[in-house]
Amino acid sequence: MLDRRSVLAGSAVLAAAPLAPVVAQTSSPTAEDKVRGAARDARKRLDFADGRFSGAAYNWLVGQGRDAAFFLLGEEHGIAENPKLAAQLFRDLVPAGYGHVAVEISPPMAREVDRVLVRGGVPALTDYFGDQGSNVAFFGMREEAEWLSAARAAVPGARQVIWGNDYEVGADRRLIHLLKPMRKPAAAEAALSQLEKASTESWAQYEATRNPRFMYSFGGDPELVRAVRAAWPGIGPEADWILSTLEETFEVNRLWVSRQGWASNARRAANMRRNFLRHWQPCAASPKPPKVLLKYGSNHMIRGLNETSTFDLGSLVPELAEARGARSFHLLVLPGNESRAAVFDPTRFRYAPNAPKDSYQKGLEWMIGEARPDAFTLFDTHALRPLVYSNSSKVDPELLRVVFGYDAVLVMSGSTPSSNLL
Repeated sequence: MLDRRSVLAGSAVLAAAPLAPVVAQTSSPTAEDKVRGAARDARKRLDFADGRFSGAAYNWLVGQGRDAAFFLLGEEHGIAENPKLAAQLFRDLVPAGYGHVAVEISPPMAREVDRVLVRGGVPALTDYFGDQGSNVAFFGMREEAEWLSAARAAVPGARQVIWGNDYEVGADRRLIHLLKPMRKPAAAEAALSQLEKASTESWAQYEATRNPRFMYSFGGDPELVRAVRAAWPGIGPEADWILSTLEETFEVNRLWVSRQGWASNARRAANMRRNFLRHWQPCAASPKPPKVLLKYGSNHMIRGLNETSTFDLGSLVPELAEARGARSFHLLVLPGNESRAAVFDPTRFRYAPNAPKDSYQKGLEWMIGEARPDAFTLFDTHALRPLVYSNSSKVDPELLRVVFGYDAVLVMSGSTPSSNLL
């Protein structure tokens, strides 16, 4: 055992010894240097030419999708090339058992879009969205509409391919219209008329002012929806889901406009999880349930706690897979250098080209810098995890969250903005 005297004696010996020559020290690699080097070694090239993706990265993505029960694609919205990638991936994965796509709109409107696409593809959907009261988020972009049409056509015999799991920010008028011809008691009819009147008056104010706060989905009263439900005993499942969608939309957005951001995000995430389970549970009873490709904003698809401190679909879906002895695969798609994205203008209900949001790139700037300038670049995050974990106190928290929350990051350098369908 060392004691104080031994330490002092050893120090005296060292003090009497001649001094060693000073050797210049080279700086050791930083944690970011190590991660950057590993990312550079793990990157794969994704080629895109003549409207088709190819190369080592694409083949790897297809292989990962085949081995998974769920393929989760998290994105920055408005990149034209990304829905084209989703469409090609889904077509190529249908032989591996994929039968559904899940997207960021409400369940009733996803069912409507599915039916319209069966009837006539993108031209029919264009006519359908010509009624502004039927507009839904994101699919007013041409490339997004085309990817849904391609997905629906890839499974022609299915009753419904497109699942929606979100609230509904644009099509409350269409949802109310769908309820009107359904058989219901006179009291429910009267309550529905009150709901329709409030919606009509709010949208009239929007048309007069182009002020987004008059979009009824942001100012609707959930009590009017609950009054319809209370007066409608024995309500059927379709009407029930429509009313649930309206009620949750109004509740989520009421929290948002009253500046209760976390509560709003938490309620929205819970609603999406419930809706997904409502779609999934009948499939889960099958000995060989269909596989599902999900395409949402990146915050919804990440495994674990997301950037709004909520657990979203990205946490539920891998648990469903694990419970069956399967797995999920999570891909993050980001714009890279020289990229543009389409951004929604709520005053005109149209999309306009703009610079990508910086929030999607926070902590990942160096990865975007390591992307190939002449092609899209895929980074396999499995190779980065040991390094990031061992240096967790020294790396950006956002990098830590993405590396463990996503299985791969695709940087689309030079990507272009989506265009308007109408």
